[in-house]
Amino acid sequence: MKTNILILLLSVMCFRAMSQDQAATYIKEAQDYLVKKDYKQAQLSLQDAINDLNNVIGKQIAESMPAEINGLRAEAGDDNSSVNMGAMGVMGGGMAISKKYKHPTKKENEADISIIANSPMMSMMNMYMSNPSMMGQGYKSVRVGTHRAIMKTENQDWSDDNGNSKQIRSSELQIPLTQTLITITLKGFATEADELAFANKLDIEKLRIALGE
Repeated sequence: MKTNILILLLSVMCFRAMSQDQAATYIKEAQDYLVKKDYKQAQLSLQDAINDLNNVIGKQIAESMPAEINGLRAEAGDDNSSVNMGAMGVMGGGMAISKKYKHPTKKENEADISIIANSPMMSMMNMYMSNPSMMGQGYKSVRVGTHRAIMKTENQDWSDDNGNSKQIRSSELQIPLTQTLITITLKGFATEADELAFANKLDIEKLRIALGE
C-alpha cells in the first residue's frame, strides 16, 4: 500500500516537472521566433505555453476539490476527475475542469461539476442575474454561500441495472464568477436543501481564489 502511494506521488511530481519544462520550452521557442521576427509563430508558441500552464493549474484545482461530499465520492482514476482542455485553447487559452461524484450505494445519486474559464455563457448569465424575470419558466435565483446562482429542477426517469425505474430529481445549478462559470448537475438528491448543501461543501470562494478571480 505504501509503495503504491509513493509511486502515485512520484508520478504527480514528475508530471508537474515535465509540464513546467514544457512550458519553458515553448517560451524559449517563442523568444527564438521573435529574434527571427516571425511574430505569428511566436504568438502560437506563447499560446502553447499558456495552454500547458492552464493544464497544470487546472489539475491542481481538480486535485484540491474534496474527495467526498455528503456521502458522494469523487471518481478516482476517471477522465472526468481530470482537466479537459478540449477546444478551450482555441477560444483564448481558457480551461475546462470536470469532476464527477457518485454515491456508493444510491446509484441514482450523483453530481457532475464543470468549471469553464472565459465561458462564452458569462455575458448571458450576468444579464439573467441583473434581470431574473428573463430566466424563463422553471428557473430560480438561489444562493450558494455568498454567491448568487441560477437553478432549474425537473423530475426525470431513472432505471437501475435490473430495469426497475423511478422518478428522481434532476437539477442544474449555474454559479457565475467574474470570468468563470461553475455548473453543477445534481441527480437523485431528495430535496433542494440537499442539493445546495452539496454545492456549499465545494467551497466556491476557495475555488474562486484558486482560479485567480
